Amino acid sequence: MSRNPVTRRDVLLMTAAAAGAAAVPGRARAAAAGSFGMPLVELYVPPGVLTLEQKSAVVKGFTDVVSRALTLAPDANRFMFVTIIETAEGGFGVNGKVFVPSRK
Repeated sequence: MSRNPVTRRDVLLMTAAAAGAAAVPGRARAAAAGSFGMPLVELYVPPGVLTLEQKSAVVKGFTDVVSRALTLAPDANRFMFVTIIETAEGGFGVNGKVFVPSRK
C-alpha cells in the first residue's frame, strides 16, 4: 500500500483550519487571505553537513530571530515553520559553482 506524503501546503492548511476552529468554538473557518501568513523559513544545505543538535539549534535560532524581528507574541511561534532541506549531492551551489562537500 502506498501512502501519499503530507506536503507543507497540507500542514499549513490544517494549521489554518485548527487556528480558525480554536478562535471560533463550534465551527471551523478558513483564515482570511490577508490575515494568514505566519513565516516559513527554509534552509537549504548539502546532505549530512548538520548534526541533529545543529539542526535543533538552527530551528530554535531562526524561530527566535524571526519572532523578535516581527515582534510576534510568544504563542505565535507554534504556527511558525522552519524547514531544513538537504539537497542532493551536486544540487547546492556556492559562488556560482556546484558545491560538493569533501569526503572524510
